[in-house]
Amino acid sequence: MANLSSKNLKLAVQKNGRLTNETLEFLRRSGLEFESYKQRLFSLCRNFPLEILYVRNNDIPDYVSSGVVDLGILGQNMLNEERPKVKKLLDLKYGFCSLVVAVPKESNVTKLSDLEGKTIATTYPRSTKNFFKEQSINVKVARISGSVEIAPALGIAQAIVDLTSTGKTLAVNDLRILSKVYDSKSVLVVNEQSLLNGRKVLLEKLMTRFKKAII
Repeated sequence: MANLSSKNLKLAVQKNGRLTNETLEFLRRSGLEFESYKQRLFSLCRNFPLEILYVRNNDIPDYVSSGVVDLGILGQNMLNEERPKVKKLLDLKYGFCSLVVAVPKESNVTKLSDLEGKTIATTYPRSTKNFFKEQSINVKVARISGSVEIAPALGIAQAIVDLTSTGKTLAVNDLRILSKVYDSKSVLVVNEQSLLNGRKVLLEKLMTRFKKAII
């Protein structure tokens, strides 16, 4: 990281995940010229004072809120779950998916209230707890890292709350959607201190590029 410059804007993006390819396509559609491949930790744009950092998805909210980077591209689901102290600037119109409640296909659960007193496995505990609280349904939430879909088969939970874009992964694991929690898409967030420093003009120029690239 020794080559990073304090004069440039810094943007954190997902290193390897659901949004990675679409994010890189979006940045190039914005006219930014840079090299990217999986071994890179960061890229320097050749035609704009911007440095792109490739980090773990879960680290992006903290990197932006702490000021390690100025900007971040991540899913709205991360904002809903982590609630970092950042400002959302743009909806980027890609990476569409939904957080849903799903149960085994053979389950006798037909409505949300049937989950009263049951265990729900998820990597989104805050969103899950808030959703069922709003529905006035008492559930136990089991936080799981990794493949949540297998939890019902292992007897860990009677239902799951997870992200899906097509529903194919749920179907492959013999699960059916019971209810939607919320919709999500990719968003651009900023550390509000970046709006106050001398790089505000750069940020406005970058926003002009991004707005033109949004399909």
